[in-house]
Formats: sequence, structure tokens, C-alpha cells
Amino acid sequence: MKGIQILVVDYGSQYTLVIGRTLRELGVRSVILPPKKADVWLKENNPKAVILSGSNWSVHNTGAPGLPKSLDLNGEKYFILGVCYGMQLLAHKLGGKVERPLLHREYGPAIVNLTAKHPLWVGVPKKTTVWASHGDTVSNLPKGFTPIAKSGGFAAMTNKNNRMLGVQFHPEVADTKEGKKILQNFLNLANCQKDWDPVNLIHQIQKEVLGIVKGKEKVILGVSGGVDSTTLAAVLTPILKDRLICVAIDTGGLRQDEMAELKANTKSAGIKNLKIITASDEFRKNIGTTIDGEEKRAQFRKIYKKIFAEQIKKYRADFIAQGTLATDIIESGQVGKSAMIKTHHNVGLKWKVEDLHPFRNLFKYEVRELARALKLPRAVYERNPFPGPGLYLRVVGTPVSKENIELVREADKAVNEIIKKHNLEKEISQLIVALLGINSVGVKGDERVYGHSLAIRAVQTVDFMTAKGYYFSEEIVNEITSALTKHKGIVRVFFDMTPKPPATTEFE
Repeated sequence: MKGIQILVVDYGSQYTLVIGRTLRELGVRSVILPPKKADVWLKENNPKAVILSGSNWSVHNTGAPGLPKSLDLNGEKYFILGVCYGMQLLAHKLGGKVERPLLHREYGPAIVNLTAKHPLWVGVPKKTTVWASHGDTVSNLPKGFTPIAKSGGFAAMTNKNNRMLGVQFHPEVADTKEGKKILQNFLNLANCQKDWDPVNLIHQIQKEVLGIVKGKEKVILGVSGGVDSTTLAAVLTPILKDRLICVAIDTGGLRQDEMAELKANTKSAGIKNLKIITASDEFRKNIGTTIDGEEKRAQFRKIYKKIFAEQIKKYRADFIAQGTLATDIIESGQVGKSAMIKTHHNVGLKWKVEDLHPFRNLFKYEVRELARALKLPRAVYERNPFPGPGLYLRVVGTPVSKENIELVREADKAVNEIIKKHNLEKEISQLIVALLGINSVGVKGDERVYGHSLAIRAVQTVDFMTAKGYYFSEEIVNEITSALTKHKGIVRVFFDMTPKPPATTEFE
């Protein structure tokens, strides 16, 4: 970790790794560590700046995480920026006051008014929209600090020499309109220099893997044909060659023609050693026993692990690698003490061999940049995400059956053809077509029918930590509805534009 310019202290926020993502987007490397590990790291390293993340804790909670003991609270060694909980923690520890006023809780978009000229606000309008998520508020600033922004309460603070700063909102979240500019201003204050780009990251990942996988050791890599696993295969193939064994599973939850697409994408990544396992009956039999989303994921995960354990044994592999992203790790509750949102099939599994997640600190958009740098085809780096359990997660509130999966598969194909016809792929980050467990009365051919309901959900997002619902035009809504209700078993079509949060991208 020599040469790292920014230390991010992780207090368990869902957005902590988004800070690292945004810093990389601005071209600066960082290391993200929980408070105790940050304490050890600071004793051996001297960064240019320290960022204290948000958290789901209150500073008043028993057991709430505190500041690293070796943190320089005089601000002489490096600049410090507290974000949300980080600001509250600084204020609390330095003699200020943090309260939970009933009339000043902010969740979601908020308006901040800049009340003073400050290097943090260079190029930022005096009134700006930010993303807030806090119940606690700094009500009295510590001695030596002054307010530089307000939003009902103190929205930002600074000490006299501008080396210790705090913002009550989340500049790292895409919904903070000037967030990236604010973080760039902080980097400028700390005199940080650009030291990161996709090509360097590829070499860094390859070096890291070669430092672990040595000699003739073999690596099993799970591939789905998606951007994450395909890109990881393209990163690892040149250095591992025949020692890399790529395994794809036909789970029965794939979309129309997806296996052919998988083969084409893996070929473009240079994969020659591809093994395809057919296990659709086994997955459907086990997942079909429940309608609960988490139980479905658990059943999928169980079979997934069983199959890969068999492949590890068969090929006498020493490692298993997976294209797990920071988003997956965050939602699985594997970062710091962040809350578990939903289980991911490839996160937190226990293997008899070492588990490698080379993309664990990356977000989807960053992996797309790696794919472009590797000169993979557009079909790879512009491909929309698709969950590991696939269409099993798109049969919602009703048992998974072969018939229901096939109905969703046909509907998904029909909707995607309409999206492509109108050239909307680049406007939509992810598209979900789901069968809802809601049967209702309809009329077809002047006859009463009792059939299924489908939900169409499209979202726009940068990092999949937050997302906005996509609003189709009336023309496309009518075209999708008409196409789907031609199926004899479908009588209703719903369109879901709920943002994330409070919803997640997928229904399950």
C-alpha cells in the first residue's frame, strides 16, 4: 500500500466504497480500512488526506465506532474530511454537540446553502442539491470551527486553517449534483496528484494475482458471459494461460439465446478452456420449493457451491476466482458492519481452496472501463447486468415452475426487442421483466380470463448503489403492454419506477 494518498476510514456506510470509486474516477488511489486497521496503517504511512465515512451508527450508541487512536486531530500531518457520521464523530470528539432533532432529519435529496467562501466550494453554486441520509445533526460546532454551509442545520464545517472539514451530506453519491466537484476541491486542498488509470489497474490486479497464484497452481473461474466475469477472464487469461479453467453453468434461469451469447463473449476474452455444466433440473427442483426471495438465493447458492466444489475437485484446482463487485459485497453486508440487504450467490462462501475476488473494490462502471481498455467488444462492456440466479428472481411471489420461467423468458425477449428497436439500451442501466404472483380477471376475445400480471422495471444509475426509475414514453408503454398481453396467460402489465432506495434494483 506504499504511495497511497488517501485513507478512507470505513464506518460501515452503504456508500463507503462509493467514496473509493469516486476518488478513482478523479484519478487518485485510496485505501479503505475499518477504524482499528486504519489505526495500524496510519502508524506506518503518511497519507495526504483522511476521509471519515458515513455509518448506520449514531455517535451516542453504545459500541459506536470511534476515531482511529493514531489519527492526527491537529490536522498537521494531513487533511481530514468527515462525511455524515464522520462529521458528527469529529464534532462529538472535539467538544461540539450532536443531537437528534425531530424536525431536522434528512433522507434523500436536500438543498444546501453555502454560507461562506471556501476552497471546498470552488465552482459550486451557492444553492445546490445534495444526497442526505442522517437522523443525527451537529447542533453546536467544536471550538475553532466555523460553519460554511447550512440546510436547516449545519451542513458543513471547517477549522481555522481549513485542514479539518466536515460535510453532513454524501458528496460521493451521484445524486449530490456537485459532489464530484466538491471531492475534487478537497483533493486539490490536499495537493493530491493523479495516480490511477484503467491500464494501471489491470496490471495491478495481474500482479496481485500472480503474487498469490504461483508455480503450476490452477484457478477455477466462474463465468456468466456478463461484463464482470468476462472482463476478469480477459485480465487473468494472459497471465495464467492453461492454468485458468473457466466454468459456466446452465442453471435453467438464463434468458433467450444467452448461452450462445456467453460462448461468444468468453471467446472474445481469449478463453479457450471453457467448461459448461448443465444443471437446470437441479436448480429448478430446489428453488421451486419456496417463494421467498432470500430463500431462493440461498437454494441457488447451495447448488452453485456444490457444482463448483465438484469442479475444483475434478480439476485439482488450488483457487476459485469470481467477478464479485463492491456492490455485491456491500449488499451482502460484508463491508465493515454495513447492513445486509440481500444475499449474493458468490459472496461469503466457504471453500476448501482460497477464494479470489480481484474486482472486490470495483463498481460496474469501472469494470466497463477495464473492458474497454482490454479492447473487448461493445457487446461485453455495454451489456446490462443480470443476476446470477437469473430468471428465478423474476418469478416473484409465486412458485418457480418450468412454465413460469418460460413465460418470463418469452416476455423478457419481447421487451428487450422493443428496447433495441427504439435504441434505448444506452439510456437504461438495467431492465427487469418479472412475473408477479398476482392473478386477476381480464377480457380476451369477449371472454373472461384469469391470468398473470407482469412488472416492467427499468433503472438509470452510475454505481448501482442508488438508482432512478426510468420513465418510458406513452408510445413505448403501449407497445410493451400490447406485445405482452398477446400471450394468452397475461392480462395485466405494471411499470415500476421506484428509485433505489427505498427499492433495490431487482425485486428479489
